[in-house]
Amino acid sequence: MDVAQAQAFTVPLTVAEQDQVQRAAAAAGKTVDDFMRDAILTDAHDPFLAALEQAATTIAARAAEDRIQHDYAG
Repeated sequence: MDVAQAQAFTVPLTVAEQDQVQRAAAAAGKTVDDFMRDAILTDAHDPFLAALEQAATTIAARAAEDRIQHDYAG
């Protein structure tokens, strides 16, 4: 992903959220940008999250198949 595409993912933070991020970054000994980058990349590569997303996709697909079969049978 290039930088131009990554810009689309930025969202404004409330003042309270900015303070929270600044305190957490300082506690971790990182700049705010480095702290947020690490947090985003960690979440993006979280295997548990990926497994949950795959399970949700599978369940949704099976539910759609069941509806199609029932609609067709009825």
